[in-house]
Amino acid sequence: MVKVLKEKQPRFFIGENVKGLLSANKGKAFPMIVKEFEKAGYHIHYKLLNASEFGVPQKRERVFIVGFRDFDDYFNFKFPPPNTLNGSKIALKQVIDKKADKDEKWFFSQRAVEGMLRVREKMNKGRVQDLNQPCNTISSHLAKVSLNGTDPVLMVNERYRRFTPREAASIQSFPTTFKLDSVSDNRQYRAIGNAVPPVLMWNVIKALAKLLVQEKIEQKEMV
Repeated sequence: MVKVLKEKQPRFFIGENVKGLLSANKGKAFPMIVKEFEKAGYHIHYKLLNASEFGVPQKRERVFIVGFRDFDDYFNFKFPPPNTLNGSKIALKQVIDKKADKDEKWFFSQRAVEGMLRVREKMNKGRVQDLNQPCNTISSHLAKVSLNGTDPVLMVNERYRRFTPREAASIQSFPTTFKLDSVSDNRQYRAIGNAVPPVLMWNVIKALAKLLVQEKIEQKEMV
């Protein structure tokens, strides 16, 4: 990113990464990253955002880095505030496909369940999701989701089932009109799990767009 910024010098840029970036290498890595962006000529804002606070049915925390070539842009920018309606968040049940409950393909085998139960006392995180709350963070690992891990799964009629690729896309806030490519389920899971939730990114971009709108207003007033 730094190499591209130095060469292209865009007015501003957005970077996104996992929450762990802030604490990586005992907290020493992130300041070094910010310093490299500053050396490339950018003023940096960063903030940890939770997708569930922006209309996404997922408790996905990601650090956003927004860089500005001009100090005025940097000074006037503000990250978007949480915009959940009346403080309520989008529940997982709103994006679940009930048709998948009737397809054996998405359910775990009895062997997988028995394997999980043998080591259940070692688990320190729940994996079955509360349909009335946003989903835990999904990842590209959904391609190989396991009951022995902490991957989010569903409980349907006392049976465990995984999310379908379409459900995973909806959890990430992709619209239902978004067409999943005609590739394997595994490749779909990887692409969806690695994506930035579109609705969350839209909120960040909208905050940037306000700078451009304000600039046009000021230019008109000067004419």
